[in-house]
Amino acid sequence: MNIGILGMGGIGSFIGAKLTKNYESDPETKIIFICRNKTKESINTNGLSLITEGKTITSKPYLASDNPKDIGLLDILIVATKSYSLESAMRYYQDCIKKDTVIIPLQNGVNAKNAIENTLSHNYSNILEGCIYVASNIEKPGIVKHLGGPGKLFFGNNNNLDFKWVEDILIKGGLSAVYTKDVKDILWKKYLFVSPLSAMTTALNITFGELAESPKHMIKLEEMMKEVQVLAHKYDINLTKKDIKDALGMVSNFPYKSKSSLQLDFENQNKYTEKAILVDYVIQMGEKFGINTTNYKEMSNKIRERSNLK
Repeated sequence: MNIGILGMGGIGSFIGAKLTKNYESDPETKIIFICRNKTKESINTNGLSLITEGKTITSKPYLASDNPKDIGLLDILIVATKSYSLESAMRYYQDCIKKDTVIIPLQNGVNAKNAIENTLSHNYSNILEGCIYVASNIEKPGIVKHLGGPGKLFFGNNNNLDFKWVEDILIKGGLSAVYTKDVKDILWKKYLFVSPLSAMTTALNITFGELAESPKHMIKLEEMMKEVQVLAHKYDINLTKKDIKDALGMVSNFPYKSKSSLQLDFENQNKYTEKAILVDYVIQMGEKFGINTTNYKEMSNKIRERSNLK
C-alpha cells in the first residue's frame, strides 16, 4: 500500500506525521511525502516533527520527493495543497495516479472534486470529497505545531462504491477518520464555519479570540453564515439554525491567538491566497443565484484595501 500526501503544509504535515509514526514498523505500508525545496531537504535529513498536546512526535516517511518518477504509482493520494495550487499540482503528479487510486482532497472549499475531475486527462471513479477540522501551522520546514481543533477527518462519496476500507487504514494510522455518504453536507458545514471566519479575520486583521469576545463581530459573523446558508440551499444542502449556532460556538474552541490560513497568507504577503475560494466564490455564486451577499462584499472590499488591490 503506497499512500501519498501531496502538500506538506500545516494540514499535510499533521496527517503525515501521524501516518508515518503509526506505520513506521509496517513494511507493507509506505508513506510518501510529496514536497519540495527546504521542506523536502529537512524531512529527508531530520524527519518530520509534530508538536501536539505538549509533546513532539518525530518520524521519517518512506520517501519525501517532488519527482513523479521516484514517487511512482499510489494507492491512496491525500491532497492537502492550498486550493489555488490544486489544479497545477494534480496535473504535475498525474503520472502517479492509476485507474483505482483513491484521491481524497482536503481543501477548504466545496468544489475540490470538480476541480480535480476537470484537471485530470482521464476519468477516475475514485475521486472522493473530504475535509479536516484542525488548526496546525508550520513552525519551520519539517516541524509542524498542532494549535487546535480535534483533527477529525471526514471523507466520502455519494455513489455506490464503498471506501470503508480506507477509513480502516487511516484509523490504524493514528487519524480520527470518518467515511460517510453524507460528505457534501459535512463539507458545507465546515465551509459555513471557515469561510466567514477567514473573511472576517483577514478583513479586520483580528485573531479568533478577538472576534469571539466582540458581540458586534459575532453578529456580523452570524449574518455572513446566513448568506452561506442561503447559497447552500441552492445546492440542495440544508444548513439549519443549529448548524449556524454550532459554527458560532466553535470559534471560542480555538486558542485566542489562532489565525486562519487566509489571514496568514496575507500577513506573509504571499502571491497567491485562498480568497477566491473562501470569499469570492460566495459573492460570485450569490450573483448567479440572485442571493444578497452584502456582508461578504463588505469584507471583500476591506481585504482589497488591506492588500492595496485596485
